[in-house]
Amino acid sequence: MELRAGPTKARPRAPRPRRWLGGVLLAMSGLASSGLFWQNARAQRPSRDEVEAAYLYNFGKFVRWPAASAGGPLVICVAAQDSFAAALSQLVAGEQIDQRPLQVKSLENAGGVQGCSILFIGSAETARVDTLLAAAAGKPILTVGDAGDFLVRGGTIQFVLAEDHVRFSVNLSAANRCGLGLSSELLKVAVSVTGRPGTGGVEQ
Repeated sequence: MELRAGPTKARPRAPRPRRWLGGVLLAMSGLASSGLFWQNARAQRPSRDEVEAAYLYNFGKFVRWPAASAGGPLVICVAAQDSFAAALSQLVAGEQIDQRPLQVKSLENAGGVQGCSILFIGSAETARVDTLLAAAAGKPILTVGDAGDFLVRGGTIQFVLAEDHVRFSVNLSAANRCGLGLSSELLKVAVSVTGRPGTGGVEQ
């Protein structure tokens, strides 16, 4: 008598971990060196560049871009030291957000802002902040910086140091002017939020 195996049932796929939430909360609590947050676990505490690069990667998961600019690669433009661009490139290599591959682009001048989804302006570029923000004004670009007056000058998210940890503040008015919607989950972990939801709104 021949025995035949019955049909093999496919194993249910395990749900993907919500790295976007765990990463942000870990960084907020000062545990950013955890292997849950960093792809390459390390014993030493990550540098500020590494933490800010990780935030930029996660910010892309909390933003709703207008439909006209929500397709194609999600381009993170960087006006900062080469070390920062290198840290960010390593972190996002092979990653996607909403099926959009991530790309890192070093910004040489304000003319390169066109096509950026996220624009990061480092502290070394203080002299160019106003020029770069002016080039991004009215475009669906999330602007992020670490200058002490970045929000006042029209930026959307500003990195700040709180108890020796990198955190951030949000300017909703700037997001509204660019037609961007920011997740309420992002606002919950911000140090401060100025402005009110408008055209861009706040995503639930």
